[in-house]
Amino acid sequence: MTVDGRDVGAFRRFYEVKFGVRREELEFPAGMGLEEARVFMAREHAEVRADGLGLVDGDTWLGVAWLDWWLVGNTDTVDVELAVAPAYRRRGVATKLLDAAIERARADGRRIVSGTNVAGDPVTGESPGTAFAAARGFVKKHAELHQVAELPLNDVVEQPVDGYEIVQWREHTPDEWLEQFVELLSGMSEDVPTGERTSEAVRWTPELVRDAEDRRIAQGRFTYTTAAVHTASGELAAYTQMGGTPETPDRLNQYDTYVRRTHRGNRLGVAVKGPNLRALQAGVSLPAVLHTWNAPENAPMIAVNTKLGFRPVAQRTMWERTLL
Repeated sequence: MTVDGRDVGAFRRFYEVKFGVRREELEFPAGMGLEEARVFMAREHAEVRADGLGLVDGDTWLGVAWLDWWLVGNTDTVDVELAVAPAYRRRGVATKLLDAAIERARADGRRIVSGTNVAGDPVTGESPGTAFAAARGFVKKHAELHQVAELPLNDVVEQPVDGYEIVQWREHTPDEWLEQFVELLSGMSEDVPTGERTSEAVRWTPELVRDAEDRRIAQGRFTYTTAAVHTASGELAAYTQMGGTPETPDRLNQYDTYVRRTHRGNRLGVAVKGPNLRALQAGVSLPAVLHTWNAPENAPMIAVNTKLGFRPVAQRTMWERTLL
């Protein structure tokens, strides 16, 4: 059956399988809360649409697939996440769901099916999910280290940098910074390590930023943004974002951190992350777990996270299959 988020009862059953598997596989499960995920799937967005598939026997949900269809960047790709209830594994449920997703991808003119295994060993990245992907013609294209920090962190590192001042905002980017923030988001899309993944950089616009902000608010999410401004030029030089939702107060996320190319080498990663983490801790209920992911080759950012108190707990790997 197809799931679109508008049927609240059906989506709840869908979500119970999806997040139940994450809870089983991960010491520190991450992901959207129930209502946050339902709103994301039910609404229209400028850069992506989402829907799902459920394999159901009577009143029993055997497994589910979440599908992200990219509308800006990677428009040849559909991302698929599979989850099978433990009692129904090794019965072909995942294969049936994958076959159905591939059929839909072909019908939509998509060329690539992409999938992410979130529960790999922190060192090897291997898990039953990676074996399943390899056996069905998928090729590993990228890996990211999953790190967590258990909050509160009492000794938050803050290192101001001479020549830069810190500015902060919450849900909406101030109009005075919007154009420059668009430049940084586009730079992040261009520079973030993606390994061998089929990846097209997103050229952000003010309209896309405002759409993303409105979506987060509709989902009930909150966001803390800290940026560094080069005082001599007035240029927005770096930013970082963290956030979550009151629906799942124990799960918080470190989102992007990016330094403009012309300002790298000035320790701006720590300069923005420290104040942002302090603001986040002051504004949320604690204790909580803060999650982040970085490519292993992004050693400078992993080192910044380690300095702030993060530790590795898993590795997620990205896989692709090209459709003939």
